[in-house]
Amino acid sequence: MQPGYYLYVGSAFGPGGVAARVLRHWRQLKAKRWHIDYLREYTTPQAVWYSHAPIHLEHGWAETMKNLQGVRPLAGFGCSDCACQAHLFFTPVKPALDSFVEAAVCSVQEWPGKDLGS
Repeated sequence: MQPGYYLYVGSAFGPGGVAARVLRHWRQLKAKRWHIDYLREYTTPQAVWYSHAPIHLEHGWAETMKNLQGVRPLAGFGCSDCACQAHLFFTPVKPALDSFVEAAVCSVQEWPGKDLGS
């Protein structure tokens, strides 16, 4: 894998919501269900950008990520059940939440990795 930042866009409407989904993805040892579970073996999570909006935002967020300066989609990853080009993106520099929020025109919060446990 190329050193840099890998940005994954998904949803968390199941039991436990955002917290349960993020903590599951944060764990190293688990059954592999989603594309992100396989990627997780090779990465160290840094932060989570999230919303508690009652609607699916991941497709719009994927479009926003694709258009951010210096961010490129990794075609086909995480989007086998939709028409998006990708739900995984790469950038060699740390992405800025404020740039994403400005482009996405929505309310987004950040959950730093240090608060998510291991």
